[in-house]
Amino acid sequence: DGIDVRQMRTRDLRSQIGIVTQETLLFDESIFDNIRYGRADASWEEVEEAARQAHVIPFVTQLPDGFDTKIGDKGQKISGGQRQRIALARAIVRDPSILILDEATSAVDAQSEQLIHRVLKSFVKGRSVFIITHVINDTFLDLVTRIVVLDQGRVVASGTHSELLETSPIYQRLYHASAQDRAA
Repeated sequence: DGIDVRQMRTRDLRSQIGIVTQETLLFDESIFDNIRYGRADASWEEVEEAARQAHVIPFVTQLPDGFDTKIGDKGQKISGGQRQRIALARAIVRDPSILILDEATSAVDAQSEQLIHRVLKSFVKGRSVFIITHVINDTFLDLVTRIVVLDQGRVVASGTHSELLETSPIYQRLYHASAQDRAA
């Protein structure tokens, strides 16, 4: 919002960031508590709405204790896709202006990936979103306006998908490798 981040307090900057990673950090607490971890003062209604948006409700309603179900250390009692949707609900309840997705769908099944992308399509509007991925697919390309290509920690190219397909050999290789994986 026009403020140099070097002039911000670290705590204020971090309060604006939500993160969904490949290895979701979940606690041996209830589903409700794991979602509310995104914002400790979130009300029951806000947690429930975030869960609805992240498609958590369909599997929560099938659990004997619903939102009070304890999910085990690191969420071991639920599937990878369910863990990712809880992490996404946590980010939604946080309502960050900056969202970081670090390989957020790499460990989920195709159905969960579709659900997550559907959620992101509406949630990313009006936010700065960083998607870190090695797999380039059309659903992610739907969400981005600019792609930055890194090689060994250095920016080697930046632009739109079309521009990078024309100008960046590294991006071309990544995209075509992802396309071959999708075809297989």
